[in-house]
Amino acid sequence: MGSAKVCSRPFQCLSIDLVGPLPPSRKLNTYILVVVCCFTKYCMLFPLRRATGAVISQRLEDHVFMIHGIPQTIIADNASYFTGGDVQKLFANYNIPQLHYTPVYCPQVNTVERYNKTLVTAISTFVESDHRSWDVNISRIQFALNTSVNETTSYTPFLLVHGRQAVPDGTIYDDPEEVDEIVFSPRGEYLDKIKTLRAIYPTVKELLQKAHDRNIKYYNDKRRDIEFNVGDEVWKRTFKQSNAGKYFSAKLAPKYDKCRVIRKISRLVYELEDENGKRLGKWHIKDCKPSSVHTT
Repeated sequence: MGSAKVCSRPFQCLSIDLVGPLPPSRKLNTYILVVVCCFTKYCMLFPLRRATGAVISQRLEDHVFMIHGIPQTIIADNASYFTGGDVQKLFANYNIPQLHYTPVYCPQVNTVERYNKTLVTAISTFVESDHRSWDVNISRIQFALNTSVNETTSYTPFLLVHGRQAVPDGTIYDDPEEVDEIVFSPRGEYLDKIKTLRAIYPTVKELLQKAHDRNIKYYNDKRRDIEFNVGDEVWKRTFKQSNAGKYFSAKLAPKYDKCRVIRKISRLVYELEDENGKRLGKWHIKDCKPSSVHTT
């Protein structure tokens, strides 16, 4: 696992993913588009009826870009709805500088994957025997996640994005008297409070970097010290699935296929092709072995 530069402000770097397919809800939703700000951990959840590039592009443009601004970096997996023409056109239209697609079968690289587990657990606490209601409380779950103190940053995502804590209930206001007009307090007082974020952001950035460094140390403790070059032959893990209809068992199939490195993206990620020249996409080094290693 390599080093990385930690972003320093909200919505500079976004991690996106899709949860599903889920049982069709009464509103016919079957997926959830999850968008997480890597700096603040602020999340946005969008139930979708279909997992298409056109639908995803519309949600990102209307409800993320046009509200929070254009990010510098977007991290997503290699699914076709993220790599297809509609989403690529959206990113090109807004000149997003950096697009990072995670290697095949390596979801842990994407920050949003951690939120997906929490999200599914939260949804399961609301649904009972009728799973068609899974999307009813999505907004409440989003609010709960964004107003809870994050273990890494030590702040709530809502505070880091909006410069204030969210009001969970109207009883917090202690002025029940009826008024004929609304009198605004000086705007400068509120702006002074927002300025305190300038002192908070460096602290958050430091905490994120420490968390990243801890993850690197934990990951590298068991990582093989190996590196490939373009043209090298390697064994790639197959991830085959059993298919009873075709009388095929994954347990009896070869665990590795011989491939060739056609592009070195980093010390950890390589683009591969099979022995017939078919491109296989990006693969993490954890799923590859040198051709000299015997595999079964």
